[in-house]
Amino acid sequence: MYQSVCDALRWRLDQGDFNGGTRLPSLRELSKRFNVSTITVRQALRHLEKEGHLQCIPGVGVFVQPAVPNRAANGQTTVALATIEIEGGLTAQMAESIEEACRERGWGMQLFSAHGETALEARNLSHIAESGLKGVIILPGDSTENLEAMVRLKLNGCPMVLAGRALPGLKVDVVESDHEKGAYLATEYLLAQGHRRVLMVTQKPTPTSAAARLKGYEQALVDHGLEPMHAWKVWIDNAVTAQGTSEDERWFGGYAAVLPVLKEWDLPIAVLAHDAHSGWGVFEACRELGLNIPNDVSIVCLEDAEFARALTPPMTAIRQRTDEVARTAVELLERRLMDETGLQPQHVLLDVELIERGSVAPAGKVVLS
Repeated sequence: MYQSVCDALRWRLDQGDFNGGTRLPSLRELSKRFNVSTITVRQALRHLEKEGHLQCIPGVGVFVQPAVPNRAANGQTTVALATIEIEGGLTAQMAESIEEACRERGWGMQLFSAHGETALEARNLSHIAESGLKGVIILPGDSTENLEAMVRLKLNGCPMVLAGRALPGLKVDVVESDHEKGAYLATEYLLAQGHRRVLMVTQKPTPTSAAARLKGYEQALVDHGLEPMHAWKVWIDNAVTAQGTSEDERWFGGYAAVLPVLKEWDLPIAVLAHDAHSGWGVFEACRELGLNIPNDVSIVCLEDAEFARALTPPMTAIRQRTDEVARTAVELLERRLMDETGLQPQHVLLDVELIERGSVAPAGKVVLS
């Protein structure tokens, strides 16, 4: 039965009824159209995927596999760098290192920043697909909202590398820091200082770096005989973060999330912050409440940034090898541009380290500033 569905769909694909990169109708719609079960349709789609006609992306959909466009060099090699935004943290550092690595190879680089707007990010990715640029390095945010746009870009034959975090279902080269290990190290460090209540200020765990960090945090607690308590997870509202970002207060999401919590909990307490900006938000909340860092609240953030060192006291952080992430991303893209299309996508995981500064104190011990 599924073979007849295969033949019908294959004929339509050969006739050009579906353009390359087009998402097919849902299983339910196709089953109604062919008057067969969804199981039969699924078998047909898998068969067509094996033949190279389709690509199935779990959780996203089934897409028509287009012919790979001719991207032969025509003058200088120019690649794209796409990011949800460029700010004073890791993305700015990585963008600078990526540009330098491109320049060393004689490449040009076009920057596509979405200024924090997912709709603009989708338009940027669409433009890159039509631009004739040789390839793209994407610095994705924690949202998977534009995953489909990235899938379309890949299906259009554009060599692609993700730098900083992986995205579920997107089988491309990835280089990122070991986010799970970083959260484990930071949590273990706070526990070693005698803290037995460690809050985590974080985003909702989509299947990206946020989920990996949450996993490392929880595993460290379990390994040290503590049960991860639901009340210890302090969720950042992305809409509040966006509001703060629009007013150039990128720390506002972390601040708004942790402020009511710090009003209720007994001190001292330890806080693990998802990134440098949410850590800054914890600082702002403590300042408003008159709490001392590190005597009342000890803080470690899971990303380092220049402003983290400028806070009073300087914030203890997990340092990522930002320059190495950036340069590895360019190396992976270079490999793809050399037409090594038969290679399987690589997932490179780089080590992290804990940088001790002044934002952590042993539980119950007063540190004089």
